[in-house]
Amino acid sequence: MAKAIAFQLAAALENYQLQVDGLANPRSQAAQYGLVSTVFDEVRMLKGAFPQLSVHMVEVVIRHVELMETLWRLGHNPARNAAGAVQEARRKHRDAVDAMHQRCLRVFSRRT
Repeated sequence: MAKAIAFQLAAALENYQLQVDGLANPRSQAAQYGLVSTVFDEVRMLKGAFPQLSVHMVEVVIRHVELMETLWRLGHNPARNAAGAVQEARRKHRDAVDAMHQRCLRVFSRRT
């Protein structure tokens, strides 16, 4: 059962990252932000089966909030040159999601 949930969580993380990659301007992409939120909730729910991923989930949550805040600020002040800040926030976010995804794959590939 744990392997199946680990596989679902890995897939949910991939879907979440795909949706986050599509985010640009929060003012014009309210539907996309809603989808990201829905997929993020799925990741959080599935992660509940793996307490050993708590540290990774905290890192993903922190990076998620930082990225959303950076995108929000850029959306409210598009004249501001925040491309570097957005790129850095996206990189840190992807690194956190990738680390958690790799842990899920390890659980999935473990022999029982």
